Amino acid sequence: MITLHLDEQRGWRGGEQQAAYLIRGIVERGQKVLVSGKKGGIFLERLRGLPNCELVPMPFLGEWDLFTASSLARLIRKRRVDIVHAHTSHTHAIACLACWIARRGKVVVTRRVDFAPSRNWFTRWKYSRADCIVAISGCIRQVLEQYGVAPNKIRVIYSAQDPRRLDVTPSKLEDLELPKDSRVLICPAALVGHKDHATLLSAMKLVVKENPQVHLLLAGEGDLRSQIETQIGQLGLQAHVHLLGYRNDVPQLIRRADIFVLSSKMEGLGSALIEAMFCGTPIVACAAGGIPEVVQHEETGLLVPVGDASGLAKALLRLLHDVDLARAMAERAREFAEKHFHVDHMVSEYLEIYNELLRKQKEG
Repeated sequence: MITLHLDEQRGWRGGEQQAAYLIRGIVERGQKVLVSGKKGGIFLERLRGLPNCELVPMPFLGEWDLFTASSLARLIRKRRVDIVHAHTSHTHAIACLACWIARRGKVVVTRRVDFAPSRNWFTRWKYSRADCIVAISGCIRQVLEQYGVAPNKIRVIYSAQDPRRLDVTPSKLEDLELPKDSRVLICPAALVGHKDHATLLSAMKLVVKENPQVHLLLAGEGDLRSQIETQIGQLGLQAHVHLLGYRNDVPQLIRRADIFVLSSKMEGLGSALIEAMFCGTPIVACAAGGIPEVVQHEETGLLVPVGDASGLAKALLRLLHDVDLARAMAERAREFAEKHFHVDHMVSEYLEIYNELLRKQKEG
């Protein structure tokens, strides 16, 4: 079986990490993989040198990019590709077009966001053409079913993490230029609207009022950086909130933090939460999208309503003050992650889907 994986993103976020985990897992099981991404993009660079993994740069000019679709169709025919796996919305369309042109290949799409797809004719076409759509949470499955995707086309496979990647030495306070008595919160999330940093900053104002030793690290970049900087200034949090930008050492930061916090108002699953679980870092999060499928309230972390700054502050202060409770929740979370969110489980479930599609094709 030969699989072709598509991801056109220039940056590196949770979806790219998940795709890379899957690709590496397939290669480790002795299978040949083709990967196509934007020329010069970080996605291909991160996979360079991986054995049995052939990198195929393409322009990826948008959903209507017939040139890329035609080029991929030629590759699919030439290399006799069995499965084309689209890891993003734009590559979903291109995968369907390429297989349609090639008259070969089954299309698998991973859906990672918890809002409904557009209702224009082209989006409906690409969802009708996909052979299997993988939702990374039960929440996303419900959204897709309500949209009109046939239930028998949808499978739920949770995002996962590789504990080996997270087995790192924690960052040092002095390297982060923080006081020795600091209590550290970490929020690794792109600076975009649905991550709702505004609620987190409002909560932080309440936290600092009661515990001035607390510092919040925001690891990520995005369009809302200037807006977030403005809010930090308005709340007088310049000494307590630190915008780190894009970081390659997020696991080290998570391991150093006293609490991992995520304030999203929309979230497909929240793969960074699983990183925190494997790192043994206590979790406080808003109960958005698929997050309650990862974090069990009062068992493996604390959940608060979306947009509830006061509730978020209370939950953070509770774990900051009760170290034994925080430690117990973190240990239960680690055990839960090992059982449900290990990368080996995810790879096996995807391979099962691939084989099932090919088996049905032979039978049909």
